Amino acid sequence: MTAKFYRFPIALVALVMALALAAGVATTASAQDNKDKDKNEKKEKVDKKEEAAYKKVLEAQGADPAMQVAAGEDFVEKYPMSRYTGGVYGMLTSAYFSSGQTDKMFAAGAKALDLDPNNVDVLSLLAMAIPRRVKSNTPDGQQQLAKAETYAHHAIDLIPTMTKPDTMDDAAFEKAKNDKLSLCHSGLGLLDIDHQKYSDARNELTQAVQLASNPDPVDYYLLGNADSQDGFLHGAMAAYEKCAASGPLTAQCKSRQEAVKKDIDSGTKLSRD
Repeated sequence: MTAKFYRFPIALVALVMALALAAGVATTASAQDNKDKDKNEKKEKVDKKEEAAYKKVLEAQGADPAMQVAAGEDFVEKYPMSRYTGGVYGMLTSAYFSSGQTDKMFAAGAKALDLDPNNVDVLSLLAMAIPRRVKSNTPDGQQQLAKAETYAHHAIDLIPTMTKPDTMDDAAFEKAKNDKLSLCHSGLGLLDIDHQKYSDARNELTQAVQLASNPDPVDYYLLGNADSQDGFLHGAMAAYEKCAASGPLTAQCKSRQEAVKKDIDSGTKLSRD
């Protein structure tokens, strides 16, 4: 596997944060069950300071990532055993993602999943992020990449079973679910490329760009690579063209598009499409 340091595009950062905000701190059916249990446990004494700290976490959502990190870190430090802690770690995972703090993102995500293995926000985000940041030759690289694949498939299984929040309409809910699925297929596509399973990669990355409400230019770059390696040169050109329109890989995509066109025009390579 080659090293991967694809920058997270700003549009994708905004997308992931929007998903977390739309679905709330806890998004899975199991998290909803926990909420229902909490409502029934009225005999439990309410810690007003804890509730006030959690309110600050909720108020920080949608604000600058630094504010989200400050509120979230303050909460988990003071209330590590709170019923809210899993959801707060989920929010921190997204906030660290937005601020480019990769190591902290992975650590917070792991803690969130320890507390709620069905947190689809965290599962889908890590499914995409780990393959873009982890190399196979790092000490725990293979294990991390295997986790990313597991996270992706688990999220893909869970997402169709999610319960729509009362505050979301049907269209917004479907959009949120599809955007989460897109992240999962993006991660699986990159893993397939690394294993030279280019046909599988084309399938995964095609789903990633089709499901996303705002397709990630990096996914078009990866799709172009998979198409090119699998002999679908016209498809590769189309993917590189879309990648070149915006994002962090504009120059690379233009260069690769020109190289593929040269191969087609010269007859150096025959296209399968």
